[in-house]
Amino acid sequence: MNTYVLIGAGMGTEAVLTQQARQAIQRADIVLSTGRLADGLTSVRADVQTLAFSQLAQRAQDSTGTVAILLSGDTGFYSAAKSLTQKLCGSGTVEILPGISSIQLFCARFHTAYDDAVLLSLHGRSGALLAPVSYNRKVIMLTGGENKAHVLCQRLADAGLTHITVSVAENLGAETERLVSGTPEQLARETFGDLCVMMTQNDRPTDSSRALRDSDFVRGEVPMTKQEVRWLAASLLSVKPDEIVYDIGAGTGSVTMELARHAVRGMVYAVECKPEAVELLHRNRTHTGCYNTYIVQAMAPDGLEQLPIPDCAFIGGSRGNMAEIVCALKRKNPHVRVLITAIALESLHEAIEALERNGFAVEISCVNVSRAKKVARYHMMTAQNPVYLIGGNL
Repeated sequence: MNTYVLIGAGMGTEAVLTQQARQAIQRADIVLSTGRLADGLTSVRADVQTLAFSQLAQRAQDSTGTVAILLSGDTGFYSAAKSLTQKLCGSGTVEILPGISSIQLFCARFHTAYDDAVLLSLHGRSGALLAPVSYNRKVIMLTGGENKAHVLCQRLADAGLTHITVSVAENLGAETERLVSGTPEQLARETFGDLCVMMTQNDRPTDSSRALRDSDFVRGEVPMTKQEVRWLAASLLSVKPDEIVYDIGAGTGSVTMELARHAVRGMVYAVECKPEAVELLHRNRTHTGCYNTYIVQAMAPDGLEQLPIPDCAFIGGSRGNMAEIVCALKRKNPHVRVLITAIALESLHEAIEALERNGFAVEISCVNVSRAKKVARYHMMTAQNPVYLIGGNL
C-alpha cells in the first residue's frame, strides 16, 4: 500500500516552509502539487509534478511508494487535507504534516493575535460577513474569488459599518507582499488579488446576547411589535446562528433586529413597503448595531423572488396579501418555518387558512401582556392588546 504525506506548505515559499516539510518533500518518491506552490519551492525539489487540484487524488492513487502532496497554508485550517484524507485513506496510509497558515503570518505582520478572533474563510465561498463583524471585536478571514478584499470592504461600507478598521495583507511571504490598513471606504477604492487575508476590528461590537427593549429603538408613527411579543416570536422561530431569515412587513425593524441578534452568522431580510418605515429601518439598523440586515422596499410577495432561500420567516404585516406571501415562502422553501402575528380575529382566520392551504402544521398561541404603571405609591397593571402567534412547521 502507498504512503500519502499531506504537507502544509505555508505560503508556498521556502522561507516559511517547516524543516519537517522540507525533509518529507526531499524523501518522497513523487511530489504532487498545484502550479502555484510548486513554482515557489523549486530549490527544495525541482521535479514536482503539477496538475489541477481535482486530479491530485487520482494521480496519487495511480502512483507507487511514498507520495507527497503539497497543500497551501496549514493542513488544519480550511485545507484540502480533509477531503484528500477521505479519498486516499482506503488505498494507503495517510500522514499529515502541519504548516504555517496565512493567518499566523498575517498576525505576525500586524503584531496581533488570533486567539481572540473569529476566523472565517470567504475564499471562493458564499458566506456571511456582516454578522460576525457586527458582533465581534476582531474577525480574520481568507478572501478571494468573488469575495476579494476590496469587494468585502465595499459591502461593509454600504452596510454602514464606517467606524471599524480593516487591515489587508496581499501575497503574504512573497516579494510582492503588501500590507494595508484603513476604513472600509478607503480600502474599497483599492484593488486586491485572490491571495489576501483581511482583518476587521470593531471597537463597538453589538452584544447579541442582550434582548432589545422598546426604548432601544428610534420611534415614529409606524406601529411597532412590543418587546414581550418579539422576544417570544424570536424564540418560537428557533433561529439558528447561520440561517437566512425574512421579516415581512418589518415596520420599524424591532423584530428584524431581534432576529438579527439570533442569526449571529446569518442574515435577516426586512421587507417593507412604506417609505417612512424603510427610513426607520435604516436608522434602527445603525442605532442597534445589527448590520446583518438587508432592507428591501417592496410590498410582499413582490421582492421575495430576488432574495436567498429562507430558513424561516416572520410575518408582521401582509397588507392583505397573506395567502400570496405564504404561498411564495412555501415555493421558495417547502420546509420553511413561518410565524405570523395577528391582533384582529379576521387576520387570525386569514393566517390559519393561508398556512393550512399550503400544507403547514399549524399551532396557535394567544399572548396577553400587562405592564406595571406607577400610580402614587402603587404599581397598577395595564393590559396590552392580546396578540395571536400563528406558527407553521415550528
